[in-house]
Amino acid sequence: MSEWFDDRLLEEFMRGFYGYGDYSARYWFVGIEEGGGDTFDEIMRRLNAWATRGKRELEDVAEYHHAVGITYLFNRRPKIQRTWNKLIRIVLSSQGLTPTTEQVREYQRDRLGRPGGETCLTELLPLPSRSTQSWFYASHSRLPYLANRETYRQTCLPWRMNHLRERIREHHPPVVVFYGFDYRKYWEEMAGIEFSFEEPGILLGSNSGSLFVIVKHPVARGMTNAYFHQVGGIIAAWLDQG
Repeated sequence: MSEWFDDRLLEEFMRGFYGYGDYSARYWFVGIEEGGGDTFDEIMRRLNAWATRGKRELEDVAEYHHAVGITYLFNRRPKIQRTWNKLIRIVLSSQGLTPTTEQVREYQRDRLGRPGGETCLTELLPLPSRSTQSWFYASHSRLPYLANRETYRQTCLPWRMNHLRERIREHHPPVVVFYGFDYRKYWEEMAGIEFSFEEPGILLGSNSGSLFVIVKHPVARGMTNAYFHQVGGIIAAWLDQG
């Protein structure tokens, strides 16, 4: 027997939740979608925690995950999350460091995705998913556009892109890093520019005082720490010129 989401709350979440941190942050990271969401119970915990905490557009990443019951990413010695690992390396290397594993761990635990902090973590698509090939929401929601992943994308992308584009125009973040080359056309539309190659696998552009960067996805095959340190170095040089 199927278990069903509260579709009204689910739709509020899709339209109202955009990630973690602060829009006034120095570094924005924009991904395709959040990982996780492996089970009905996990998604319900995410929805209920979001509602209980006030349906915020941006959450405190540590407090929210604790409310969901995911504590291992923010305990005294947290497990380093694979995507965040590389994003943190971009930040720290842009500040002149060659970050160690322990520096990355400490940054994740204490500084990543916090209100008033220097990072904003947001996603183009709203629902957590194990992978871009998996889709289990059709079995637990009666919303017609969640019947399959393609209908979901076509429905959600316009409003999500427009919202994030407006937030970029409003806040003028110094650095916006998009990760995932497959979504380049969406990144260009959000940034309002066409990107050019800086180095193999790194695309750059600027608009209204913001530097926009497209990088390979942090968990793509063959990604090294050195690649993300290189991205940080390019960002540092740009910020120094500004």
